[in-house]
Amino acid sequence: MTDVAQNFAATFVDELAAQGVEFACVSPGSRSAPLAMALQRHPRIKVLIHIDERCGSFFAVGLGKATGKPAVVLCTSGTAAAEFHAAVVEASYSRTPMIVLTADRPPELQGVGANQAIDQQRLYGSAARWFFDPGVPEDVPNAPRLWRRLAARAVAEAAAGPVHLNLPFREPLVSPPGHVPTAQGAPTQAISGGRLLPNEAQVASLASALQRAQRPLVIAGAIRDGDRLASALSRLGVPLLAEPTSQLRRGDAGPVVESYEALLRAGWSLQHGPDLVIRLGASPTSRVLNRWLAAAAAPTFLVDPDRAWRDEDHVATNVLACDPQPLLEALPVVDRSGWRDRWVHAGKKASAAIAATMVSTPLHEGHVVRALSMKLPDTGQVFIGSSMPIRAADSFWPLSRTQQRFFANRGASGIDGLVSSGLGVATGRDPSPTVLLLGDLSLYHDMNGLWALQRHGIKATLVVCDNNGGGVFNFLPQAEHQDVFEEIFATPLGLDFAQVARLYDLVYSPVSDRAGLEPAIADAVAAQTPTMVVVKFKREDSVNGHRVCWEAAAAALRA
Repeated sequence: MTDVAQNFAATFVDELAAQGVEFACVSPGSRSAPLAMALQRHPRIKVLIHIDERCGSFFAVGLGKATGKPAVVLCTSGTAAAEFHAAVVEASYSRTPMIVLTADRPPELQGVGANQAIDQQRLYGSAARWFFDPGVPEDVPNAPRLWRRLAARAVAEAAAGPVHLNLPFREPLVSPPGHVPTAQGAPTQAISGGRLLPNEAQVASLASALQRAQRPLVIAGAIRDGDRLASALSRLGVPLLAEPTSQLRRGDAGPVVESYEALLRAGWSLQHGPDLVIRLGASPTSRVLNRWLAAAAAPTFLVDPDRAWRDEDHVATNVLACDPQPLLEALPVVDRSGWRDRWVHAGKKASAAIAATMVSTPLHEGHVVRALSMKLPDTGQVFIGSSMPIRAADSFWPLSRTQQRFFANRGASGIDGLVSSGLGVATGRDPSPTVLLLGDLSLYHDMNGLWALQRHGIKATLVVCDNNGGGVFNFLPQAEHQDVFEEIFATPLGLDFAQVARLYDLVYSPVSDRAGLEPAIADAVAAQTPTMVVVKFKREDSVNGHRVCWEAAAAALRA
């Protein structure tokens, strides 16, 4: 049967759609033709073409983070498949759903020097949650049912991270002109998953510890759907240190502590150590917070539904593998109002001191974060780049509004693919206004990703912190080695981003002073054309600006 590859592809893709797949990121190639054509022709799947496989795979990561559903990423055989590896790693460590389809040469073309034939078996190692190679499609009895079951299982396995299907095809790869293969059979399996509920022992152990504690704290790292915990945390009334990507740095999540990093850098925190820590979500971004928690050595309950053991300082005394929402809802309310009020009041005091100080300090990332927080629409979302932007957001973003959302690639915390992931988020949650907050090195690393803006009509704003290099290294001990620092750590780009904007048909909006920052961001977010706001400042101004902010907060807390 000459059309077996096309029949397989049409049936397999139809089952993906039946299981809820909505997006596919496809890079051009010949060996992947059966699947590419089937995806493009399916009425319920939106295909987004990406010339660069790395861009396509990170775009799929963004789609998965935004929607909670796996996007398909497809490429031809050979090194194209290797380009997916970094995105697969990020998806794995951030538990982002994704289905990776790599087309392959058939067995008779393996190991014989055939063109574009490499070993693609388990190409992504342990990063793939499930790998399978079904072999070349064959017209065997009950074949459509087998093909559909393969697609259904791929979607189910991808719920908690990336899966990899390696799919070899023999020629002919396309049907004769005028013949469009149709899906065979009907969807065969309904697969559903659920969250792991806490048992009585887990609730009892945490409830008992909470009732004994006089100085409890809740720490919230990145949580994609953390907003569903807001009501339970508000009822609990325990001081909450929440980074923006937890979706919990908002007023309705209870006693949220503003500018908590400033408190931890000041002497104030030495007299306010916890005697119980409840940790939710990923490991905190802030090094200062992690070190302070490790030094406090308080009993720590890590709520870890994914069994990911996210405890880098090995301080967790109890690991609760369950859904945090019913666990928190089952806890008794304890009156620790004095302790709570001290944290909340100190946070407000530090935040006010920082805001007053920033009026006179040189331009740095903190100003960009504060300006963006002021101009982000109520339904807006921000994709925050790694390195300095995510740290600046943690340090300077005030309480957000309830519908705002925050995303980042903090699974592996790389700077690769950030433009594409951010645009994937924008596509997955369209029409929410989307801003990408990136550093100049991150933008350069994924400049190819900008092509998708005009190609796919994506509405997004880019805000680039341009300090001409890797500004995060200026905060690290490497900066003390001036003889080698600039060349091998700071790595200044010297790029004219106006030319980058012109290449990709973006509006270019340069900013070099505090006064122009908020108007530029407001205009960019409101514009119908994608805009790149480039905020230029010196790396030394960033270091000094942060230092002055922390000093001002410490002085306010001593007063």
